[in-house]
Formats: sequence, C-alpha cells, structure tokens
Amino acid sequence: MTSGIVLIAIVFIAIVFIFVLVGISAIKTNKEDLKKLTDANIDQNEFIDSGKLLTGHPMVDKQIEETKMYIKENIIYLHEKRKEKLYPVIPHFALIESSKIKDVIIEDASTIEKRITATRLLTVGLFAFALKKKEKNELAYLTIKWNDGKFDNETIFEFKGIDATQRGNTVRNSIIRSMQSI
Repeated sequence: MTSGIVLIAIVFIAIVFIFVLVGISAIKTNKEDLKKLTDANIDQNEFIDSGKLLTGHPMVDKQIEETKMYIKENIIYLHEKRKEKLYPVIPHFALIESSKIKDVIIEDASTIEKRITATRLLTVGLFAFALKKKEKNELAYLTIKWNDGKFDNETIFEFKGIDATQRGNTVRNSIIRSMQSI
C-alpha cells in the first residue's frame, strides 16, 4: 500500500516539475520576444489585431490564422500572432506601403453572400435558392486594394465573432489614418 502512495507522489512531483519547466521556458520566450520588439523600436501596444489573413498578398502563400498590424512611417507591417506566444512574431512576414493603397473596404458576411448568391444563380439557375445557406455567421472581411508597382493586389482579412464588423472597421480606420499622414 505504501509503495502505491510513494509512486503516486513521485508521479505528482514529476508532473509539477514538468509544468514548472514549461512555465519558465514560456516566460523566457516571452521576455526574448519583448526584447526583440524593444530592439526594433516597436511599441507592443500599437499592434492592431487584424484577424485572419485569407489571401491576396504576393509575399504570403498560405492563410495565417491570427495576424497583427503595426503601422509606422506609412508602412503597414504584418506580423503573425501565435497562440503559444504573448507577443507577435518579429520580424514581420509581409508589408504594404500606405502610398500604394487604392482602397480599403469592410464588408460583412451578408454582402459577400449576396455576391456569391448572384454568381450561384447564374451558374445553377433557380436551384441556387435551394442551395442557399441558412446559417448566420458573424463574419466581416477587410479588403486592402493596392498596387505593388507591377500588379494589383487584394489582401483580404477575415474577422469572426460578435463584434467582427466593428473590429474590421477599427483596422480600416487605422489604415486610412496612416494614409492621411502621407
């Protein structure tokens, strides 16, 4: 009986020890990330949650689940926010020059669905109404239309949740303010 209790105690101590090591490692990683931000002269409080990058940037080949923008000196820097990290990843993975932006549009899911429904109606005919989705999603899409000097691009971000449109609009307004200072 006592050997079973000793074994349970050893397993418990080992688990606590592992959690302490993981915690210390996470604290160290977050301190390193904060130092990278400081060294790059970036204020962590000026990052803007910019949702999920869906598509439309020539420097990015995949969707990025959680992004943050940092706008400085008329350049929008895109950073990845990883769930296991407290601060965005440094350096940025892509950028957009504010002077090259043609338009910044925020649309909710119903606007996007209307476009899709019109396309579906043309391709499927009257059956489009039978195929129409009935679910209600709180989604908003931010589209940045810009030219990189050679090609037109539409970089699209998705926002989910109750205040999706409001969060997308906040990002849009930040971008517009950065363009006004050009």
